Amino acid sequence: MLEPVGRIDSLCMYFTLLSVDSLPEEWISLAAELKKNRKVFIQFFNPSCLVSELIPFLAYNVHQAFKHGYNVLRGFEQELLVALYGRRSFQEASSAVGASASRQASILILSEDVSSLKETVAALKEEFSERGLTIKPFKDDEQLFTSFWRTLLSKDLDVKASNYSDVLELVKERIALIYV
Repeated sequence: MLEPVGRIDSLCMYFTLLSVDSLPEEWISLAAELKKNRKVFIQFFNPSCLVSELIPFLAYNVHQAFKHGYNVLRGFEQELLVALYGRRSFQEASSAVGASASRQASILILSEDVSSLKETVAALKEEFSERGLTIKPFKDDEQLFTSFWRTLLSKDLDVKASNYSDVLELVKERIALIYV
């Protein structure tokens, strides 16, 4: 497996972030099938809204929401979208930071077991390959991330942050504040 595997030490979880140029129409049912008999979480995102550096913070906050019972939704994957968006509306979150069929997407896979993670990645690659699609390791684009969030945050706030690290901190703050 050439995909980088990250570790979230505080959760004893592993993750990988992948990219695909176009999601197939049946991507939701594919994800459900890939999760069967595997201890993994799979979520698809708009690639503009993510950077790898954000994943441990996002996963930790969602994990804590479930651990302490202040999650908004029942599913961990769906909660990832809501937490990232920073608002309690799943529909809005899905529209803003979620993925859509026939569009480029980021794929986050999380697991407590690295072998389950690798097995899921291999199965996902095989399924997508059968549809003529190639899954690649996700490449952070700090400029795209900054632009996406600056635009989204400016609708809610008078955001003056223009550099990556400032925007990243604002997004982290937004994730943390959804549960306050």
